[in-house]
Amino acid sequence: MKIAIIGGGAAGLMCACLMSSGHSVTLFEKNESVGKKLLLTGNGRCNLTNLTTPGAFLKSVPNGNEFLSPAIHSFTPNDTIKFFEEIGIQTRVEDKNRIFPTTGGAMAIKKALENLAESRGVKFMLYSNVTNITKAQSCYELSILNENYIFDAIIIATGGMSFPTTGSTGDGFVFAETFGHKIIPVRPSLCGLRFETSTGFQGISIECTVTLDDIKETGSMMFTKNGVSGPVIFKLSSMLKGQSVAGKEIVIDFVPHIDKPTFDSKDKPFFAFRKYLPQNVANWLVARGDKPTSIKKIRIPIKDFEPIETATITRGGVDLHEINPENMESKLNKDMFFIGEVLNIDALSGGFNLQIAFSTAHACAKYLNELYHA
Repeated sequence: MKIAIIGGGAAGLMCACLMSSGHSVTLFEKNESVGKKLLLTGNGRCNLTNLTTPGAFLKSVPNGNEFLSPAIHSFTPNDTIKFFEEIGIQTRVEDKNRIFPTTGGAMAIKKALENLAESRGVKFMLYSNVTNITKAQSCYELSILNENYIFDAIIIATGGMSFPTTGSTGDGFVFAETFGHKIIPVRPSLCGLRFETSTGFQGISIECTVTLDDIKETGSMMFTKNGVSGPVIFKLSSMLKGQSVAGKEIVIDFVPHIDKPTFDSKDKPFFAFRKYLPQNVANWLVARGDKPTSIKKIRIPIKDFEPIETATITRGGVDLHEINPENMESKLNKDMFFIGEVLNIDALSGGFNLQIAFSTAHACAKYLNELYHA
């Protein structure tokens, strides 16, 4: 069977590696090399997965967890660890059950996947930007510049729209729409929030409790020039169900570890805030007109998410109702598959999103391999 994989990110590479050598597989990548976004994961260290049970894993997938259930049960975090260990990548468990390669980081993962795929006969076509896909009888025709290529099946693994410099520019959404698929509107996820007005400083991190709508989380929050970021904000952006935060507000408890902060009535507001907070934060709160007695309930209007170009992951994508969760095949078009971030699935940080890429890739490859051997 002649199979095209469009996109050489985590999902596309894993799918190529798992494909039976009986297939003729070509992977198309628009960049000069595969795995460009993979190299950014875990700040270059590559948080491969999260060592937890499938059931617990799905609780960290706020968007698309029911759809993902068959795939994550078929290819679990333990399966991912075993897969990489079998190709020479030793792993270790760090805090919050995050799994990292022991040495080599993301580059070691990229090279291991690339080498394995090549050893199984996968043909890599780099600098190959697929601009159009058409159906030709029972086959698919891919257009790249002035060349056309015919395949029996196509696997779209083009990612979302975050970090477009890595090649994730929404191509898969265009292909999907061309073939009648509905695209759930995209927005940033695992991202920072922008305030209505600039903070005037950046880089300061504080342990606090932040509430957005009915979501309340405690963790590290970092101030940016335009708002806030950091783990607790990333989690809120992922847990939020809506498409927009415009017009909403966050409520910050700057001293969650203190039930009743005390202040000297003689102190000016700056010195009262300064008792608990860094100087820049104290100055900012005073300039806003906040009172020290509100330190556990500071309300700040939100303008927007940080741009999707800088978000860790994309929320939205190909409508899951139109995809078979057992094998990632389109319900509208036979032998067309969607895997990874192009789908409307996203999870919390901690290795969950890479595992989604690996599990959806496995579901697709497993089905095509069984089809070949049937």
